[in-house]
Amino acid sequence: MPLSLFADVWLWVAIFSGCLVTFEPALYDMMLIPMAVFAFVMGLRIPRDQGPLVTLLLVFNLGGLLAMTQVEYNWDRAPTFVAISFFLALKCIYLAATMAENPHRMRVVMSAYVASAMVAALLGLAGYILKSDVLTLYGRAKGLFKDPNVFGPFLMLPALWVAREILVKGLAAGLWKIFALGVLFIGVFFSFSRAAWALYGFSLMFMGLFVFVNEQDQRKRLRLIIMFVGALGLLVAILAVILSIDEIRDLFFVRAKLVQDYDGARLGRFARHGIAFAAAMGLPLGIGPYEFMQYFDFPEDPHNVYLKSLMVYGWIGALAYYALVLWTLAKSFPIMFKNRPWSGLMQCVFIVLMGHNLISWIIDSDHWRHFYILWAFAWAIIAIDRREDRRRRAEPPAPTPPPPPRRAPVPHPAAGLARRVAAGPARR
Repeated sequence: MPLSLFADVWLWVAIFSGCLVTFEPALYDMMLIPMAVFAFVMGLRIPRDQGPLVTLLLVFNLGGLLAMTQVEYNWDRAPTFVAISFFLALKCIYLAATMAENPHRMRVVMSAYVASAMVAALLGLAGYILKSDVLTLYGRAKGLFKDPNVFGPFLMLPALWVAREILVKGLAAGLWKIFALGVLFIGVFFSFSRAAWALYGFSLMFMGLFVFVNEQDQRKRLRLIIMFVGALGLLVAILAVILSIDEIRDLFFVRAKLVQDYDGARLGRFARHGIAFAAAMGLPLGIGPYEFMQYFDFPEDPHNVYLKSLMVYGWIGALAYYALVLWTLAKSFPIMFKNRPWSGLMQCVFIVLMGHNLISWIIDSDHWRHFYILWAFAWAIIAIDRREDRRRRAEPPAPTPPPPPRRAPVPHPAAGLARRVAAGPARR
């Protein structure tokens, strides 16, 4: 087997294993880390356009190392946390570099990710039906993830990519994609994650808007409207059937509350966010990992990745993280509207990445493996697109064709007679 084909197969299996993360390090980690190290040793180059990604991730992790010096209570756990952060950054840089160097690997990664999400959703659904303690938590589907709040968002990019294929290609996309979208929707629903529900609705709404705006054919626009109305009706019908079950309906209405009691209480989650943000202004090095609850005597972790960046990575790490968020979105946005083969994928990545950055205000997402796959996709496409721009600028302009030879004007038949008539009196 050629080395490149072996690498593609290994990469596919590694990404597919992302749905199996009940233990640390996960199979995903054990496969991708050696592959990344081997690839860089063998000469994999990081494109210069990915310089911001590499620099900001390194600074982010440098902030984590400095913050570890402030740890007081959890010295035994802090090094593991910092190591996980570093290896997530390494895997992100590797995926971005290898997909930029070999663009066909974007299809490899997406194919594996969709298959992994399907397995995760089916396991979550099976766990909910069978009341499995391994596959559920607090009555919510989680598959082989540790938390339903990670399980639900994990399904987002595959769901949006499949939805876009159906919108653009219609039934030509294949009935299996319609089935896959239904399975992923049910998986998201049974996670009973408010963040996942909001992310799913946000993503599908904006994807439909992008596809509709970019479509110039009026007949295809009408088809999109009909598909949207039909999908909405089918969604309502599915929800009506699911919510007819008392147990599901009761949990749904509990989880559907926008602000839970533990969010809006006097010292609830949002109040604690305000207290901790104010305290972070006097902690330039942060407090280190796993220190939040002991330091503030709070009952839970920050549940806000922007706050957690300040606390666990210090000012340096937090500023690097904020810059990475803004820089990635700014570089990605224009690519969605270009007529390039990768623009459709960038639309999916941008929307899901934007959604993840929004829900990160209420959840700790800094160690979500699939979040780093999103960063990698975005920066791989940025590098590929910039390379294409340079190639087009370097091409000599097409030669301007010479103008057609000018023909001598054909005199009008009456022109000679007019001249003779005009000259006649002068001869006389």
